[in-house]
Amino acid sequence: MAAIRIAFVVCDQELRIISSIIRAKDFSEDIHVIDLGSKDDTVALVEEEQGVSIHSLHPDATVPEVAAALFVEGSESSTLVVRIEPNWKLRDLPVAVNRCRMRYDVDMVFSAPEEIEETKNPEELTYSDAPFQSITCSADGLAALAEANPHGKPLDLPQKLNVRVNRNKEPLPVSQRESLATASRFAQLFYWMLESKHPLISFGIPGVVLFTVGYILSRDVIGTFDEVNSVSLGVALATFAVTIIGLLAIMSSLILYILGKQVKQIQLHYQEWPGE
Repeated sequence: MAAIRIAFVVCDQELRIISSIIRAKDFSEDIHVIDLGSKDDTVALVEEEQGVSIHSLHPDATVPEVAAALFVEGSESSTLVVRIEPNWKLRDLPVAVNRCRMRYDVDMVFSAPEEIEETKNPEELTYSDAPFQSITCSADGLAALAEANPHGKPLDLPQKLNVRVNRNKEPLPVSQRESLATASRFAQLFYWMLESKHPLISFGIPGVVLFTVGYILSRDVIGTFDEVNSVSLGVALATFAVTIIGLLAIMSSLILYILGKQVKQIQLHYQEWPGE
């Protein structure tokens, strides 16, 4: 995958810009900050960060003006532009970076006001209708945006470009966010298990040991009891539980091993996709 340039569009964000830059450096070495007339110490703080380019634009700068400030002749890098707003969270950055892997020359998200949201298709919005929240674009897409009319529409871009325009949705209710966060933690745990290099060792060996112990106990220990009482029933249940746990661990290790192989094949297929 080609290198990524990350640019933040900010205005009076001195409390958030440095943490955003530090997080962005995990994904790219080419970081830009576009200031829209900040009156606080945003610019001064950015100037203290090495390797960060600063661009100054007027507060009502549109997408073409931002693209023109970032455009570099001959560059082949994909570009991610994020507007830091109160509703934007730092955890959203990895998601935005992943969007650069999609095969869109221009992928734009608008933050449209409610009156516009109900009457206009997002693809019919002009650059001056609503502020953008984020943009991902290829080198060709950035060049086309830099030459676009500030009062034009994304649909006016050259037909050869693959363009997608979306509208930013309202934040999810708290209860729904919590349920999604729980699902996300479970997904992270499951993905960690799939990424484990030795699922057969971490789950298979304990499973084999427990199954073997349970099987031996079921043959040797239970046979020593001459009558059925609370002790014999307790031992029988214990051996049964140990055997079942061991069997489940063995099955889990095999399933994780197979799923891990499938995930690697999918990732390899994605990395070798034409045009990547």
